[in-house]
Amino acid sequence: MRASILVLLAAAVMTTSTSTQSPTDDTLTIYLIDVEGGNATLFVSPTGQSMLIDTGNGGTNAERDVGRIMTAIEDAGLEHLDYLITTHWHGDHYGGLSELADRIPIHHYIDHGPTVEDNQQV
Repeated sequence: MRASILVLLAAAVMTTSTSTQSPTDDTLTIYLIDVEGGNATLFVSPTGQSMLIDTGNGGTNAERDVGRIMTAIEDAGLEHLDYLITTHWHGDHYGGLSELADRIPIHHYIDHGPTVEDNQQV
C-alpha cells in the first residue's frame, strides 16, 4: 500500500515539473520491465523526466535484469535517470542498484529507509 501511494505521488510530481527538454509526446510512458520475479518500473513524463522504481535482482542475475532495464532506458532515449526509488530491502527490488549505477547517472535516489518491523512480529 505504501509503495502504491509513493508511486502515485512521484508520478504526479513528475508530470507537474518543468524541464528544458521539448516534449516529444503528450503521454506518460510506463515501462513494466520483466526482471524474472523482481520489480522494475520506468516512468517517463511528457517533459522527458524519468523515474525508475526498483532495480530487479542482484547477484548472478544483476547483469540480466539491469540489461533489461537499460534496454528500456535506451528505448526511452534517456541519458540519465532523474529519480530512482527503492521501495524496500528485498534483493529482487534493490539487487541491481550497484550494477545500474555503474551504467547510467542517477540524479536523485530515494530509499525506503530502515526496516522497522520486528521479524518476530511479522
